[in-house]
Amino acid sequence: MHDEGNEGDRTTLPVSLEALIEMGEYSKLIYTDNKIFSEGQVSPDEPEFYGLNMMIGKQSQLKRNEFSYYVIEDSLQSYYYKKGGPNKNRFRGMAYDNVMAPTILIFRGTANTKNVWTDADMRMWHDEELDLYLHRGFRDAADIIYKDIKNKYELEPTVYLTGHSLGGAIAQIIGIWLHKEGYNVQIYTFGSPKVTTTFLFNEPNHWRVAVRSDPVPYMPSLPYVHSGIHIDPETLEWDETHQEDSMWGIDSLDHSVVDYLDILYNHSECNAECRGSRDIRD
Repeated sequence: MHDEGNEGDRTTLPVSLEALIEMGEYSKLIYTDNKIFSEGQVSPDEPEFYGLNMMIGKQSQLKRNEFSYYVIEDSLQSYYYKKGGPNKNRFRGMAYDNVMAPTILIFRGTANTKNVWTDADMRMWHDEELDLYLHRGFRDAADIIYKDIKNKYELEPTVYLTGHSLGGAIAQIIGIWLHKEGYNVQIYTFGSPKVTTTFLFNEPNHWRVAVRSDPVPYMPSLPYVHSGIHIDPETLEWDETHQEDSMWGIDSLDHSVVDYLDILYNHSECNAECRGSRDIRD
């Protein structure tokens, strides 16, 4: 918790709502049964991903991996789908015109709070390269995935990382490592726990979306702290102080990435079709 830092409301939000929704969709995508996928692309017949298909460019490659992460490469354009159909009222959530598109790394998290700490070593691990203490369990999980990514993929100079819950913790740690290597890093997390004992301000850039009644962002307790910019999805108020509210009123049911997305979508003009069927998504 830090007393100094900027704060604001939706009118001064330092990241677009469309970008948050797009990264939230990717974080939801990784929980999905692989049987709905066609080769390298989300099935266009799956109503749940009607909107997501508008985000992933036709020239993109969506690559799945055994270590529970996905990679999106060579995306020339990425669209957030707005009410009105494919040829009307389209606007860009994250567009990459005439520039090299980023690599997008998506990390699988935990579907419920009971599994967040399963087999997680909560001791502190000193990362000598960073001179930071990291959560050992999250660090060990991130290390396996990081080595696999570096062995299999050539990343673009700009890398976006996103994940929900444990996936957000992994995104943070790998993002810090990539930032140290000189990559332009943007981290988007949803309901993520803390990963280090050092307040990093917003280096690298980290948009931390957390519902105030979600218990997972309160974990682990001190000396672990959050960094980045906290965004309350219910109000779109944001702050850099990470002052924690009382844990009274927290509810493990408020940890679902589907609910995070619904809350964000409620601020947009996206209709039921572009969100996908609630029955399907649940």
